[in-house]
Amino acid sequence: MTDRQIDNKRYLMEVEIFNDLTEEQIAEIATWFLEVKLEPWQPLFSERDPEEDFYIIQSGRIFVYVGKEEEDRRVLSAGEYFTETDLLFGHPDTAYITSDQPTQLLMIEARQFHNMVGKYPQIKPWLARNPESQWLVSSRNFEWVGEDEVVYYVARKHIAMFVFGLTGPIILSLLAIGIVFAVSSANGSTIWTSGVVCSFVLVLAAVIWGIWDWVDWGNDYYIVTDQRVVWLEKVIFLYESRDEAPLTTILAVNTTSTFLGRIFNYGSVVVRTFTGEITFRNLKDPKRMAAIIEEYRARLVKGSERREKREINKLLRQRLGLEDEDDRPAEGTSEGESDEKESIPSEEVGQQKRSAVLDYLGTFFMMRFEEDDVITYRKYWPTLFGKIWIPTVLILAAMLSMVILVSLYISGVVSAQFTQLALAVALAMIVIVFVPWWIYRYVDWRNDIYQVTDRNIIDIERTPLGTEVKKSAPVENILSLEHERVGFLGYMLNYGFVTINVGETQFIFRNVHDPARVQQDIFNRIYALQRHKEQVEAAQRRQRFVDVIGVYHESFEEDEDDYFDDYYDDFGVELGSDDYP
Repeated sequence: MTDRQIDNKRYLMEVEIFNDLTEEQIAEIATWFLEVKLEPWQPLFSERDPEEDFYIIQSGRIFVYVGKEEEDRRVLSAGEYFTETDLLFGHPDTAYITSDQPTQLLMIEARQFHNMVGKYPQIKPWLARNPESQWLVSSRNFEWVGEDEVVYYVARKHIAMFVFGLTGPIILSLLAIGIVFAVSSANGSTIWTSGVVCSFVLVLAAVIWGIWDWVDWGNDYYIVTDQRVVWLEKVIFLYESRDEAPLTTILAVNTTSTFLGRIFNYGSVVVRTFTGEITFRNLKDPKRMAAIIEEYRARLVKGSERREKREINKLLRQRLGLEDEDDRPAEGTSEGESDEKESIPSEEVGQQKRSAVLDYLGTFFMMRFEEDDVITYRKYWPTLFGKIWIPTVLILAAMLSMVILVSLYISGVVSAQFTQLALAVALAMIVIVFVPWWIYRYVDWRNDIYQVTDRNIIDIERTPLGTEVKKSAPVENILSLEHERVGFLGYMLNYGFVTINVGETQFIFRNVHDPARVQQDIFNRIYALQRHKEQVEAAQRRQRFVDVIGVYHESFEEDEDDYFDDYYDDFGVELGSDDYP
């Protein structure tokens, strides 16, 4: 092998798709790759064919445009690869590929790529998972993803979890079939009709249960980005949460599986961090997910080191006057773009107003939701039920009394005049007293909220048509956190208290669902703020270092000029003459 091939082998050993290969096998593959260098803004190609070559990014980064809009751009960095979808499935989806900096690629021809996948089939699952992740990212609107954040991998629970969840619907369906067989030989139309109705209700319940199980199975996502690992969980109409941890906080990644899990190749991945752990439950091929997390965590560390060196080098060149002017457009912009923002048409304003109403209705009973990086918690169901159960019972009792009155009137027990008066009184009590009472109690529950922002924790207590008490404290001043679940219901329903000590002040988030999750949310905000401060301090340290080097360089140049001035003065050389250097 040549020196270049040896270097390629060392690099390929760090690329995830070759994780299952031996060093000797990777050494053979390294001889098949060629190097391709791109200058800034030099397109790799502008049109795609199904049999294009396969590329791995060795240094720099690549912009992959899968559409005409800027939002359709994917950013790939060192260690990532592209065109595997075209080669594996023959569906070209890439319209344009370029870069904004000098970039080096490793390229293998299409024919040799197919030979490689055929000879080493353990590579193919790593390649095949990427298109699935891309499809999930494009088909799901992950609004929380940052502008500079790249989603690498998306997984869901194993399909076996959905199948196991169908046990209840299947039992209901079998019970419905048994009832039909039981009443088919019975005498009397009443028994037959009752049996058919009961079977229909059971089948309908089984269908609804099965649909709900399918939607619920598809609403959990396990995601790895270039910055964090994320667990998205959603229960329809009731609960939505995002549990995440920055890659830099991960201490260990472990996998667990049951006997059935080892048979069907599913299990859980436990990500341990400084503040606790996040568990990716029952996903397919947990060892692969663990390897991906470890891979991108190591890649993030290496990338941070490279960025630190580049920043220092850039600052040094600027300080020493060696930086060339770059007329290239800034990243994310194109030539001819205007900085002015267009005004919002009236139709879009209307849509925004409607979306605000939909947002209000969408969080009608939610205990936890996020809007613009603000996490809002409400008190859990028992608190709401404790507030609205009396007006709810009175409303139902009034409605039941109205039904009974109508039945008595139809049977001739009460007169029409009495029925009308009683119905009017009952309706008036519902409309004037019970419903406003219910709304007041609901709004009173809804207005008591706890919030966690990127800078503060907030406790708001507001009575409808009354006073509002708002307490807040900076996240950076939090001294300690603890959570507890109190009583049998607290443990069964998983709700309790989160106590936050800020100096001499104590904040208590009362009766919140999953207090451990709330505590971790606060920990994550504390870490994010600390991380931001560390980055600012690192930038200041870099600047001080560059300033020291710059001052030293300027002093050296002045001393050198003084030396040559004295030297040539001794020989009588005039300043500005041809003999003066």
